[in-house]
Amino acid sequence: MAVDPATVAFFVPAHLKAFKLELFNRIGATIERAGGVVVRGDYETLDRKVRKGRVPIVGCTPELRPYIERWRASGRDWIYWDRGYARRVFATDLPTGENGGFYRWHLNAFQMQTVRDAPEGRWKALQTPLTPWKKDGRHIVVAEPSPTYQRFHGIEGWTERTVAELKRHTDRPLVIRDKEMQRFGRKLHEDLKGAHCLVTHGSNAAVESVIMGCPVFVHADSAAALVGRTDLNDIETPLYPDREPWVWSLAYSQFNERELLDGTLWRLIT
Repeated sequence: MAVDPATVAFFVPAHLKAFKLELFNRIGATIERAGGVVVRGDYETLDRKVRKGRVPIVGCTPELRPYIERWRASGRDWIYWDRGYARRVFATDLPTGENGGFYRWHLNAFQMQTVRDAPEGRWKALQTPLTPWKKDGRHIVVAEPSPTYQRFHGIEGWTERTVAELKRHTDRPLVIRDKEMQRFGRKLHEDLKGAHCLVTHGSNAAVESVIMGCPVFVHADSAAALVGRTDLNDIETPLYPDREPWVWSLAYSQFNERELLDGTLWRLIT
């Protein structure tokens, strides 16, 4: 489904780092030239634009959670952006990207919710190979969402609840990793070595885990739910599906800086 940039209201948070703010200013300029509007850090102004028919574009800003909940409940269209699935430049165990890497953009969803009929070319260009499934692991990796993510999704205390739930269903050892480990501690592939599965809410660690051959249990909002399970009652029976159509579709849900500016985004967004 294509989106007309003339219809959107692009929200630029006040807290963006300088390199991202520069990119988002350029995206905002293309939106304004197309007839769309840019809202900078003012939640109420954004909501007024939405009430007048604009399609909001937002990222992981906890203060926007009640607005998004209201938009979803009323059936209004909205767009969400975040770091991409593959070829990121930060906090990734996959090959890194260049010039800011890729960003995912989705209409009416936080992550990809459907495997589309997509060709393989965009994924092949990312040069991020799939590792064969590993089916004989012992421990479970629990990837903890960041505090910002937990506030944004209203899931504070997720780790404690999830660990308690896992202990009701399995006696496997649990390895807990927090958001900052990828930058400053153990890498994801180290924790996945010999793992039975990875459990998280919607962290991109789930996408990377599937690509690296370790099955996952996630929330339904996660793109990895399309190739994993969502019910911890099934923790002893992970899924090992064909992943190629899924990764081909992932590649059509993320965009590099050039594509965010030249119109590719608006043609391909779903």
